[in-house]
Amino acid sequence: MNQSHVKITAMFALLSFFVVLSSFDYVDASKNSKVATPNIVTTQLNEYSNYVHFQPEWKSYPRNLIVDVSTTWERQIIVGTGEKPDISKYGAKQKQNSLQYVNDKPVVAVQYDYRDCQSQWFHYAKTGLDFIGNQLGLFGENRQVPNIAYSDELQEQKLHDGFAQFIPICTSKEFTSYEYTISINDDTVGFDVFFVPSHIQQDNYFTSPENFEYYDQTGCNATNHQKFSGTCHVDKDAGLLIIIPDELSRPMTKISVNLTEK
Repeated sequence: MNQSHVKITAMFALLSFFVVLSSFDYVDASKNSKVATPNIVTTQLNEYSNYVHFQPEWKSYPRNLIVDVSTTWERQIIVGTGEKPDISKYGAKQKQNSLQYVNDKPVVAVQYDYRDCQSQWFHYAKTGLDFIGNQLGLFGENRQVPNIAYSDELQEQKLHDGFAQFIPICTSKEFTSYEYTISINDDTVGFDVFFVPSHIQQDNYFTSPENFEYYDQTGCNATNHQKFSGTCHVDKDAGLLIIIPDELSRPMTKISVNLTEK
């Protein structure tokens, strides 16, 4: 047996030793107990766009709304459960157009699958909408902060007949903090935004305001803005509730939402 062959054999033997060694749980001899393997934490980005077409019962008919959402969050993967840290899904599995009622008025909504907070996913439809909208100048951003089109009192009156969109968060924690930025590209419209405990608050806002609950800490809500940034500490079922007046003036209005778990 030549010398190079001996070296190769020795290397494979050493490698095999480490592979076998790594398959055993690490034992702290000084404490005679197993040291727990840490869970995996991976940063994920979820992107989607919700399309809303207002029906004749709305003053905004026949205009349209795009709610464009990007969420960056940390998914904790429990070791030993078989979860994979690198699952990514591309493309849009479009659900059928559905007739939904918001504030007792109908809208046609197009939403997409992959909203399970168990994987990283992107929608080609979102990318296409962004490209077309930017080419046609539909999605130009308005930079006024806050909205100055009308008073806070008038905004409150307008929202009684307005539209609301709930945007859920993704988190592996029971409680977490989210940094967020919201903007609208219609300079005649201001929005109100609230971090709320659950999606039920979307109905409560209109039908039973006495039961409407939201996080009232600084940074968790804003009224009568066209662009707003804040940070809020919330629980795992929380989400953003965005309310706008029923007075859209553009053929396609875009609300941009960026959420980042801190």
